[in-house]
Amino acid sequence: MTYKLPSTLGEDIARFETMAADYESHRIEAVQFKAFRVPMGVYEQRVDGVYMARVRTTGGVIYPEQLAELIRIGQRHHSSLLHITTRQEIQIQNLAIDNVKPVLEDLQGIGLATKGGGGNTVRNIMVSEFSGIWGEEDFDTTPYAMALTTKFIAEPDSYLLPRKLKIAFSSDSTNIDYAAVNDIGFVASIRDGVRGFRVFVGGGGGTKPSTAWLLFDFIPAEELFVVAGAIKKYFSENGNRKNRNKARLRFVFYKLGEEETIRQIKEYYTEAKKTTTEQEDIVYENERPQYQYSSLSEFAENQEYKLWRKRYVIRQRQEGYFSILVPLLLGNISLEDANSLEGLDKLLKFISIFGKHTIRFTTSQNIRLRNIPEEALPELFTILKKFVPDIVTPVIINNITSCTGADTCRLGICLSKELAKAIRRELLRSDAEFDALADVRIQISGCPNSCGQQFWGDIGFSGKVLRNDRPYPGYQVYLGAKRDTAPCFAEGVGSISARDIPKFVRLLLEDYIAKSVDYKSITQYLNTDGKKLALKLLAEYENIPSFADDKNYYFDWGADEIFSVVGRGTPECSAGLFDMIEVDLGIINDSRAKLNEVKDISLRNRLLYDILYSSSRMLLVTRGVEPKTTEEIFNLFIEHFIDNKFVNPAFRKIVTTARDNERFDFSSSERAILELADAVIDLYNNMDDSLQFKVVKTFDASKPETTAEPAVSAVARKFKDLRGVACPMNFVQTKILLSPMQAGEELEILLDDGAPINNVPGSVRQEGHEILLQKREGEYWKVIIKKK
Repeated sequence: MTYKLPSTLGEDIARFETMAADYESHRIEAVQFKAFRVPMGVYEQRVDGVYMARVRTTGGVIYPEQLAELIRIGQRHHSSLLHITTRQEIQIQNLAIDNVKPVLEDLQGIGLATKGGGGNTVRNIMVSEFSGIWGEEDFDTTPYAMALTTKFIAEPDSYLLPRKLKIAFSSDSTNIDYAAVNDIGFVASIRDGVRGFRVFVGGGGGTKPSTAWLLFDFIPAEELFVVAGAIKKYFSENGNRKNRNKARLRFVFYKLGEEETIRQIKEYYTEAKKTTTEQEDIVYENERPQYQYSSLSEFAENQEYKLWRKRYVIRQRQEGYFSILVPLLLGNISLEDANSLEGLDKLLKFISIFGKHTIRFTTSQNIRLRNIPEEALPELFTILKKFVPDIVTPVIINNITSCTGADTCRLGICLSKELAKAIRRELLRSDAEFDALADVRIQISGCPNSCGQQFWGDIGFSGKVLRNDRPYPGYQVYLGAKRDTAPCFAEGVGSISARDIPKFVRLLLEDYIAKSVDYKSITQYLNTDGKKLALKLLAEYENIPSFADDKNYYFDWGADEIFSVVGRGTPECSAGLFDMIEVDLGIINDSRAKLNEVKDISLRNRLLYDILYSSSRMLLVTRGVEPKTTEEIFNLFIEHFIDNKFVNPAFRKIVTTARDNERFDFSSSERAILELADAVIDLYNNMDDSLQFKVVKTFDASKPETTAEPAVSAVARKFKDLRGVACPMNFVQTKILLSPMQAGEELEILLDDGAPINNVPGSVRQEGHEILLQKREGEYWKVIIKKK
């Protein structure tokens, strides 16, 4: 009931340590380090040099002993905060770079990993917090999510996608929920006694959001790996790798249309059925083992206890067992609050009595306990009172969801967590009866991205900059998401200043409570009378006071300084192998602009060298190579671009000159250097979305560039020595070498023993190609591949 760590994790952590040391000693650039650490789940926070490690917890599942040890890991390595995310993960925040590698090693020791926690990877797979305990579900999908996690995190291509790939499972066919707003959604379904899934694809928030399209009305459960693998491969080969703003799977639908995209994915599915390794049977563990427990002999069921049971305790479908929501303020566990940690430690020891399967992190950033027998509820209540101060506050007040916002996120505009606290304070002051609103979702993002799932809330907000004569913090308002069998995003209804939101929320909820007898749900209300009231309030709040009249409007909630986005940085969530292209493109353009201004000969010479250096390095990543020295950069450019005639061989002389003598006087070669830069940029601009070059041209080195027929290799079998190339770059290079080859052509590669030979051939087979030979040659392996 938990995922298995990939066999390469130890090597990945060792490589992280090496790259971190190289970065600290300035042997590699920040963007190179970022391209590796972000897919490893390690992000730099808003403050430079402060990092966060995002721990994968599929479906929010974590054992009590794992969480207890994770807390100790955080303390041991000087973290001050743990944070539960809206994807049911947990972050270890505020780490120094020197402490990250020991954290990764310690997590590995307790069966957890951060790998795939960021970048263009398969992200944490979501499962309903009620899966396995809810009476109306079709079946528990948690074991399927775990099996898919184990498979995907072991596959190299899961870390080399055009953009992130998000997956969610729903266990209830009548409540699609997050399966409708992820790239892949699996909804439990039983047909003629056979377990299976309805499959949805292409959902997601952020830029141009969309609910998912139905791919299959039903697949048997044993085809889970086939379908998921086919979609991942389709996305890898058809997603847009050039434009990160159009890189998610839904943009393929926008480009090709629903009918054509579905047709193409089903072709991949048909092929995947021929090549996918047979899926092992899903085994369900006994979540409720025998236990020894003596209930409290003296406990008076006072009004507070009864109110807690009414609000936070639900009966499971398993007779005699209960599930309890443990609210955490904004998903935070402070590692500096000794009293709180003491209470949490007691809680974890107590629930361990009832087995490992007692905790799930929720999408609302709380903890849901499960499999707790009724006789244990009184003692659990006494323990929780020491850990959770507001143990009987109405659920909606303790359930407001927010991303980290501008507090720690480099992309954040507004302090969304502080807004959530302000809404909470406003609702606590209200006399309204909120118990009927326990399932209402108030969701906040600190920027237009959807980490706070604002599109999927009943009431949602996303941070933005508003202006009159000066900027002030504001939010876009969303109302009325539908999460049932006909899912629909919340509708954007207008903008509002951050200062007016708490009152706006209170008035809207109080109005619904007063009229609730007239509506089947708050969704119906928010799409009718609630929307009318919201528009009326937004119109009233449109013109805010001037700075002279009320400066509070120009300070964000919880801020000591006037609102500004000066501290906003470059986002890390999409960091990947191809960031270097943008870095070098920027260097080329900036250096060219400076050439028009600089007259000093030595400075001009330096700028020309920088243009030549970046032009040579810019597209190497598309060939799957990782140069470690300046000499390698120029040599690899010659090998992959000049020798293959992607650029004119006439440029060989100036490139070799730069390789052999950085201090050469390049002034006489300025025109040639600028022409080379133009040629590389032109090559980049004419690549397709999968970063393949559309046309291979031949050149006469003694003449200007001329168009000719594509070059054809006369070699029957291509060869590449990949010894010394670590995973996953050995697979990347193999994939790139295979890409331009014709069906039936052969590629011979040499691989190291261990992880390379254990992973690359299997990944090649999953791509649909044939392994003709896999033979040990002393300390390495020879592999011959036939392209399909």
